[in-house]
Amino acid sequence: MKTRPLIRSRIWAIPSILAALTLLSLAIALIVDGIWDSLASAVLAGILIYMTYEGFRPRTK
Repeated sequence: MKTRPLIRSRIWAIPSILAALTLLSLAIALIVDGIWDSLASAVLAGILIYMTYEGFRPRTK
């Protein structure tokens, strides 16, 4: 069975989204106070959980 070649934009889509969310959350946490601090920390925790899950997930071929 032939495999399709990976398109560069598909390879970098998720890491780019995670990087943008991380930068946005860090900026919000520094600039705005109140409920936004909790929201920013929740987004950062979600990113950490997702990355940990993907790191320990077994790879299939």
